[in-house]
Amino acid sequence: MTTALTYLALTAILLAPFALTFTLGRAARRSGILRLHLDQFQQAGPFVGRLFGSDQAEDRDGLRTQHDIDAIRSRFSEHPSWPTSSASGERR
Repeated sequence: MTTALTYLALTAILLAPFALTFTLGRAARRSGILRLHLDQFQQAGPFVGRLFGSDQAEDRDGLRTQHDIDAIRSRFSEHPSWPTSSASGERR
């Protein structure tokens, strides 16, 4: 009998933090204190922007990347050669 009560007490002690976390999470979400939403944690890739549900108006990295690409294209349309870093390049 004491072994069963010991295991019951150990189980209650081990599960108490999870139960407390669950209870506090539900109370915070119900009262509106916990303001976590899935759209706060969007994933993005380099030179791609947001991976899921990408909205061009909200994606500032995408707009910045597009601006950089346009600047590179306009620079190479005016000067199609790559600048060299030798002594024959710019002199100061």
